Amino acid sequence: MKLGLFYQSSKRYVAAFYVIEQFRKFYGTEPIALYEDNSDVLKPVADYFNCDYKRIPNIYENYEKRPFQCRGVSVDLNSTLIWFDRLYEACTTTLKDVDWIMHMEDDVWFVRQFENEPPYDLNSIAGRGWNEELYQHLGTNVRGSYGCGGAVFNRLKFIESYHKLKDVNWELVDSLAVDPKPTEWADIALTFAFLNNKSSAGSWGEIVNYKSFNEHSYSIRDAFTEDALNNKQGDVAVVHTWKLYYFPTEEEINYVNKKLNERNN
Repeated sequence: MKLGLFYQSSKRYVAAFYVIEQFRKFYGTEPIALYEDNSDVLKPVADYFNCDYKRIPNIYENYEKRPFQCRGVSVDLNSTLIWFDRLYEACTTTLKDVDWIMHMEDDVWFVRQFENEPPYDLNSIAGRGWNEELYQHLGTNVRGSYGCGGAVFNRLKFIESYHKLKDVNWELVDSLAVDPKPTEWADIALTFAFLNNKSSAGSWGEIVNYKSFNEHSYSIRDAFTEDALNNKQGDVAVVHTWKLYYFPTEEEINYVNKKLNERNN
């Protein structure tokens, strides 16, 4: 399975370091396309792990409302199309020699390598879907969305899907979807692109959302334990929403800084 990462990250350089470090334990040389908006905080991380790094200026509307560097998702039609352009660019340059691409995020954690190739063109955890009218408009039997962090998709099928987006009536699509709108969330937009292309999409048992087994919400560090990660997620390759490093300790920050400084020196 020839795999590469498309990684639109944020200023969370500690989280980015840890998730790429973990990925490299299982995929030592696979290509990573790392994009960052209006900042170069992540460039040392990209250099450390031999990623293809691109710093992009904030050129789209509503940037201050929900910038990529804070949300990592699209916010309106303009930013959604820009996000698609980036993904297409990565598919035809940095990731041009792979068959499968992961939609990487700061909370995607590898536990092991994938054991088999994915069963669909777009593979992930079933997420919230649209109103029934949009599925009927697309003429698909698929329900839900499948583009969240950790999603793995076929590179050539995405390229096909991308070229068909120019003919989409986005106002109609959003009106049929109601909520969530494909123009407001990258994972929802990615699902739409594949279904609009009549490509397949579905759940893949190799990827799960992290299951917390205590009273804490995902908004604090105590929700994330090594015991739950290692023993209670099932036999999977990837755990999404593993947000431990969104709340780094001083020791973890010092570890990352030391590694980056060693590289620079």
